[in-house]
Amino acid sequence: MSYLVFARKYRPQLFADLVAQEHVSRTLVNSIKNDRVGSAYLFCGPRGTGKTTTARILAKCLNCEKGPTPTPCGVCAACKDITAGSSLDVLEIDAASNTGVDDIRVLRENVRYLATGGHKRIYIIDEVHRLSGAAFDALLKTLEEPPPHVVFICATTDPLKVPDTILSRTQRFDFKRISPTDISNHLKKIAGLEKIEIDEEALRILARKADGSIRDALSLLDQITAFAGDKIRAADIVDALGLVDKALLFDFTNAIASHDSREALKIIGRVVEAGTDVLDFTSELMEHFRILMILTADQSAADELGFTIEETTQYKEQAGCFSLGDVIRLIKMAGDLNADIKFGLNERMALEVTAVRMAEMENTVKFEEVLEQLRKIEPQVSDNLFGQAEKKNSSDLNKPISRLSLIKSPETRTEPASPSPKSFNRTVNLPMVQKDWSEYLNHLRSKSAMLSSQIRMGSIRDVKENIITIAFAKSAAHSREIIERPDNFRLITEDLRTFFDSNVSLKLEIDDRLGAAPAAMPEKKKGISREEVEKLVSNSPRLKKLLEDVDGEIIGVKKLD
Repeated sequence: MSYLVFARKYRPQLFADLVAQEHVSRTLVNSIKNDRVGSAYLFCGPRGTGKTTTARILAKCLNCEKGPTPTPCGVCAACKDITAGSSLDVLEIDAASNTGVDDIRVLRENVRYLATGGHKRIYIIDEVHRLSGAAFDALLKTLEEPPPHVVFICATTDPLKVPDTILSRTQRFDFKRISPTDISNHLKKIAGLEKIEIDEEALRILARKADGSIRDALSLLDQITAFAGDKIRAADIVDALGLVDKALLFDFTNAIASHDSREALKIIGRVVEAGTDVLDFTSELMEHFRILMILTADQSAADELGFTIEETTQYKEQAGCFSLGDVIRLIKMAGDLNADIKFGLNERMALEVTAVRMAEMENTVKFEEVLEQLRKIEPQVSDNLFGQAEKKNSSDLNKPISRLSLIKSPETRTEPASPSPKSFNRTVNLPMVQKDWSEYLNHLRSKSAMLSSQIRMGSIRDVKENIITIAFAKSAAHSREIIERPDNFRLITEDLRTFFDSNVSLKLEIDDRLGAAPAAMPEKKKGISREEVEKLVSNSPRLKKLLEDVDGEIIGVKKLD
């Protein structure tokens, strides 16, 4: 016996077997039970969602020997013929191949004949929107007043192309795109029947790749089974279908978050050299940014995305690196890239240009925030200028004056301080700080070797809203105490702001979960207390400077005779 693909082998045979189309099946079941079956139906929806399958199930319900019944037996001659596609009473017409008016005229002649074995003569017209205008006109009268033994079932993926005159003569059912969760559950069920071992991540990849189509999902499962056998892992799907590795998307987004153009270009090189379809990469990148956008707007929506705890944590951490405006701009750039590639531009060049644009993109700043920062720079001057702007605007409404341009107006004698635009509202994030942290510590060492060594005792825990959180182990608590001293803390904070060119602040905390770290200064050694050591250092400027210059520490005091 020839091999039967999964999409045909597991095609639903009852309304109860349909996936995620309960609103359709329930209505049709009730219409059969209550003897309210219509003469013409229109099934609309994306490909692979069950339109033609539902039409065949309805045909079996109407022509089953025990029918009309909402649960056809599947074993009578009528049910078997319909399932095999050989029933003389159920005629399937491909409108894409039979578009002319002559084809519809033949159909109109044939509808006069009674059913040969079943109760109804059923015409299933697939892709009905492909009929010509004349063919639609020829079909109108038949649809409006068909013989009592005839039922028309039209299916289309593009209902907007179906004339209103046809729509008004049919009962319309809209089949919805099937969610990744429903597709994943259905694939898991099929894999169990086929004794295929497949992991959850692989199911999620197939469900996402199917794009709402059960038929596409089953075809992909067929293909992967041929490639990997009865044990399927996520890596097998990536290799077999040439998909984009999710780790690559995270790495690329981290490079963008840290404004690392060089790393972003390296990743683009890996994508191109691996032979990955460029349009697949841009589509996956847009989907990645979409998830970040959702989590940036509402972190509680993570449960609805269907990821594992580890994946959700990873997405949330990366979402914290961007503002909502940043992510929306990145999605727009990825969309423009997709269009450019389809337009025919050089794929690698288009990818590289967009990667650099994304990495060099400045943080999104609202205009109101800029004005507020300008007020803070020199409130009195700004208020005077804004007042002048209002007076001038009131005299000439057709020539509005920009508040920003007024700051540099020649009428002003006192020029406010002019910080660089970056330091104005520049936001730093975790990847940016991690990337440059070693360089910053070396920068701090040139000012204070002691403070540089103390801050090395901690590790960067988080960066949110320009607050850099550094965690210390319990054994390094003394390092935290040294850093928290007002003079030291002020020096480090100012140096951080200068280095990162941003208005950042520092937060220090003790984390019991961290392992033991070498203490920068012991609590007690060789009979002298920590307090005594601190007092000794504070009373001796020369000793304090010596410790800073040599990056040293006091480990004991010996009394000389």
